[in-house]
Amino acid sequence: MYVEFNVVKRLGDFQLAAKGRVEEGVTCVVGPNGSGKTTLMKILAGLLKPDSGRVEYVGVSSRVYVGDFYTPPEATGLDVVLAGRTRFGRRPVGREDVEKAAEYAELLEAADLLKRRISTLSGGQRQRLVIAAALASEADLLLLDEPLSNLHGDWRGRVMEVLRGLSRGRLVVVSTHHGDVLKCCHYVLQMENGVVAWLGPSADYQPRLAEAECGGSR
Repeated sequence: MYVEFNVVKRLGDFQLAAKGRVEEGVTCVVGPNGSGKTTLMKILAGLLKPDSGRVEYVGVSSRVYVGDFYTPPEATGLDVVLAGRTRFGRRPVGREDVEKAAEYAELLEAADLLKRRISTLSGGQRQRLVIAAALASEADLLLLDEPLSNLHGDWRGRVMEVLRGLSRGRLVVVSTHHGDVLKCCHYVLQMENGVVAWLGPSADYQPRLAEAECGGSR
């Protein structure tokens, strides 16, 4: 199972010219703002079409990208996680979907938030529900654009520990600016000026920014 890409995409004055391969497990995409992280992830998700090149999916039958996620203020936490079960479409949901939504919310310690309105939750609580929704999609290729935003303290490491634990048999791609979670990643892909500047096992990545153990404290 892998995704191999060699693509070119121009957006205004910016050009992405990226080549690489995403393997099973968690790949953390790092790099400064404007380096091409989101553009690459949207191409891998099929949301952007490259101007030239190709993306090859091997063993991947479903893809989900989660970035900015609008939720109506009247929505409940359960509504948010159920959106993932439909892969953010309009498919009706059933009892199994509700059970799966509760299961993934529990993994993010958010089961107690399912009946609450989104408007009453903190940014971190909402973010955990959005991540639970992404996981509930059970997609083979899961692309999470800055999922650790609004998470504070040791929550970043705890969420990454969950993602790592669920990455067997799937590809999880996470863009992040937080060096303290890189020990949770199997691979690191560094973007610079629209190109892949480095790609390899996280243990070999330099600079070694990760200081905290994966999972944080309990």
